[in-house]
Amino acid sequence: MEKANWTLFGKRPKDPAPSWVAVVLAFFLASQTFIQVGDSYPLYMTLFALGGSAWMVFLAIQSRAWFGFFFIPVALLWLNPLLGGDPFTSFTVLMFMAHAAIAILFGVAAYTFAARERTKK
Repeated sequence: MEKANWTLFGKRPKDPAPSWVAVVLAFFLASQTFIQVGDSYPLYMTLFALGGSAWMVFLAIQSRAWFGFFFIPVALLWLNPLLGGDPFTSFTVLMFMAHAAIAILFGVAAYTFAARERTKK
């Protein structure tokens, strides 16, 4: 049986290209930091944060990257709007830090464990 060699950023392809899903999610969630959302936080943003984080944790486990587990506590903040809370409807430190943290996590993941093999042209 092969020993699981876990590293901080996991295995990367020899000729890596960024994961565009992670890059787009990083940009999208970072841009929401500075947008006034009104009375309730949009459901699609919650689903992007939770679904994207679940996908990144899955990819992190596949590539044996410890870094992917940072998505779990940060993504759990997005359960609050689903449960009736409203931490993201006004500009607070929690709102700013949560969006910044998840955007940074997606950005780092895009270029490390979630990177794909570059296609030859």
